[in-house]
Amino acid sequence: MSLDLPDSATVVEMLPRDGFQRLDEFVPTDEKVEIVDRLSATGVDEIEITSFTHPRAVPTLRDADEVAARVERRDGVTYRALVPNRVGMERAIDADVDKVNALVTVSETYSRKNQNMTVEEILGEIEAICELAADHSVEVEAGMGTSFYCPYEGRVPRDRTLDVVDRVVEAGVDEVTLATTMGLANPVQVAETFGAVFERHPDLDAGLHLHDTNGMSLANTLAAMECGVSRFDASVCGLGGGVVLPGEMSGVGNTPTEDLVHMLAAMGVDANADLGRVTDVARDVRDRLELSTASHVLAGGTVEGVLDAVAAGEGND
Repeated sequence: MSLDLPDSATVVEMLPRDGFQRLDEFVPTDEKVEIVDRLSATGVDEIEITSFTHPRAVPTLRDADEVAARVERRDGVTYRALVPNRVGMERAIDADVDKVNALVTVSETYSRKNQNMTVEEILGEIEAICELAADHSVEVEAGMGTSFYCPYEGRVPRDRTLDVVDRVVEAGVDEVTLATTMGLANPVQVAETFGAVFERHPDLDAGLHLHDTNGMSLANTLAAMECGVSRFDASVCGLGGGVVLPGEMSGVGNTPTEDLVHMLAAMGVDANADLGRVTDVARDVRDRLELSTASHVLAGGTVEGVLDAVAAGEGND
């Protein structure tokens, strides 16, 4: 028996937005730009370079306009930014990004606490964003937070997630990405949800944004691929992630890009990202930010890493 996998997959790098957004300390603009430029050279298909959110809401990304102006745009790489509303969209247009991640959260409670708006009000903003995008040839992805679990409401009913998918598709988005914001979804939930999404919208460009709270993010990736999903968000070193986590899990974040690219390569799924280059950037980011090892690849958990260690007489019998 063989797995039903896509021939290729799109890797979206989230470190410059989701990763840096979660840090307590501000990463200097020069470093942000340098890291984005290094990520551009890895072969990843897309990079979410920043967020055009009010600086008071996300102070660690208060340099969004400068970062967008200074990064080197490489052919073949899509540069996108998160926008929470039409004001953010106007800033994104001025910054000449290729695509925007229009944020909408499925949970009513989370929407009110996180964006101080109802889900209906956010969907109105999505419509306005799509109208502006159409006038400026900017692609729109609807990034759907709390598609599976909410920190306040618990398990989000699948029908509610599907209803929001329907609404953003009607608004005119180009892509939809379901986010496991709490990192609590399991492969069965992922497969059942995407199966229902594709039943309603067979031709939808649907992706998955994964957090790894329960250690199932790569398993969820595999489940989604078997449903026909081939676009995945990840973050170098796994930076970013859930909004509410137990204290001992404060370092758990997104799927590490290096682990995702490693898995895709091992399974023969073509991804433009080069594992060696991605790993080099991950090591650089780890050292710059003084992180503990946050991925299996950086810890040596590859075929080559393990066999080299055995040959060198390292490790335990």
